[in-house]
Amino acid sequence: MEEKSTDMSFKTMMVFATEMINLLKVRFSSSSIEDWQGYLVQRLSLMLQIFRTFSKVLLEDKDYITSNTILRMIVDNLAITKFIYVDHDGEMRLLRHYLFLLDGSLTYLKITDSMKSNVLIIEERERCKREVQHTKEQIMKLSIYEIQHLYVDKLLSKGNWKFKDFSNTGKYSYQDLYKTFGITPNIVAYFMYISQFAHGLSLSSLGTVASIQNVPFLLEVRDMLLGLQINCIYRLFSKYICNGELLESLSTKLSRNELDRFFELATNSNK
Repeated sequence: MEEKSTDMSFKTMMVFATEMINLLKVRFSSSSIEDWQGYLVQRLSLMLQIFRTFSKVLLEDKDYITSNTILRMIVDNLAITKFIYVDHDGEMRLLRHYLFLLDGSLTYLKITDSMKSNVLIIEERERCKREVQHTKEQIMKLSIYEIQHLYVDKLLSKGNWKFKDFSNTGKYSYQDLYKTFGITPNIVAYFMYISQFAHGLSLSSLGTVASIQNVPFLLEVRDMLLGLQINCIYRLFSKYICNGELLESLSTKLSRNELDRFFELATNSNK
């Protein structure tokens, strides 16, 4: 696929995604953790900005190391979104939602444990401690906690939102989550490969990594991931956005063929 046509496809998909998110922001204006839908809409909005940043860094700055690092961020965030909010529902969705938030707070407390002398760190740690307590209280309100509290208590200690089931508190890997996208094994392998960029290992091969990149391939991967995000948004919020308002807005910006492409991406059950 030529870079120019790929970029046009991306811009069209960004119109789809942005219009959906803007509509949802009106309905779900809160980002409170108790409102998983409002929280997720804000998260999805931030993810769209990351897509824009990736494109700028890759195409304008030609910074291949940073663009691959951002790509890993995109795919991980999408994997989290799909696994927690699309692949689960009801109280299981809420449990994983709260455990995910708990994981973030517990991780922050762990990595800042030796930085207690910094005033800003001290204040942030106190905020995180309050968040940990509040999040645990929300989990304990779930009926699923009353039924499975022995297992859930084990999950709480580490914020294990990737647990497999209540009889197995082991966790799925990110590679496992990538496979749920329904994509080819070589793309899954590439997502694992780019961990070297996220962890800085790519700097050990500056002479090759910084200058040799398959840009069209990276753009196609970007478009595939954006298509997956559109599909997630539609599957979670279709009853709120399929009311004529979205189509009316899109029809002023896109052609009939582009609108058809939107429905193809949004309703693809394989994603």
